[in-house]
Amino acid sequence: MKSPAFAIKDLGKVFLDARTGSSLSVLDGLSLDIAEGEFVSIIGPSGCGKTTLLSHMGGFLRPDAGSVLYKGAPVLAPHPERTVIFQEHGLFPWKTVLGNVEFPLKARGTPSADRRREAGRLIDMVHLRGFEHSYPHQLSGGMKQRAGIARALACRPEAVLMDEPFAALDNITREIIQEEILRLWSELGKTFVLVTHHLEEAIFMSRRVVVMSARPGRIKEEVLIDLPEPRSALVKSDPRFTALKQRLTRSLREEVAKAPAPEKGLQQEPAETGV
Repeated sequence: MKSPAFAIKDLGKVFLDARTGSSLSVLDGLSLDIAEGEFVSIIGPSGCGKTTLLSHMGGFLRPDAGSVLYKGAPVLAPHPERTVIFQEHGLFPWKTVLGNVEFPLKARGTPSADRRREAGRLIDMVHLRGFEHSYPHQLSGGMKQRAGIARALACRPEAVLMDEPFAALDNITREIIQEEILRLWSELGKTFVLVTHHLEEAIFMSRRVVVMSARPGRIKEEVLIDLPEPRSALVKSDPRFTALKQRLTRSLREEVAKAPAPEKGLQQEPAETGV
């Protein structure tokens, strides 16, 4: 097995409500290794801490207990080597689609002609050709999210952390971009981690699916996804795909039944995220 990109040991996180003094344990004793170049999806019931886990991996949160290591070093802050694609697109409203996608390349010192060519390739990949000079307010929600995905990939990260990045897309566009992301993953050998509520998406895109327990989140089980390569939409008709979906559905239903109700006056997650 390849060396771990992420090594998470006994991770714990508690959110406090300053007004009431109450606390909420979101993660407790969570341990997980993700190998370099692996594609892993994380699923679990709402409120189990999936986004909290991803935020720790991205360096946006510090653990209250345990540790999160990336390539052997503690994750203490965000870093360009680990890009995060959140549910919101996060585009600069004063820049066009092209300007947004070019921005990370410009920050890395990429020459003008090279960054224009690379930005164009990524814009083609997310099917926004013809909208290069449009501003975010001129785009639909799904188009904004596609532009956000292109900009994140322009950072040339070693690890891509994704939090429901396809949720605003229609089904056909969602499938096309899933296949493009898988092609990029196969070609580049980077580490991809996807948080999703969509079971078929998790199975289709991943080589391993991690199931989290009801809050406080821990790792309930890890399921290897042994399906034909390269992946295409046709794999969803494979009997093994159906069997995996049935198994993961049962596992999730067990945790949903255990999930506690939200506590009054206390957010389950930071305001900008969700689980």
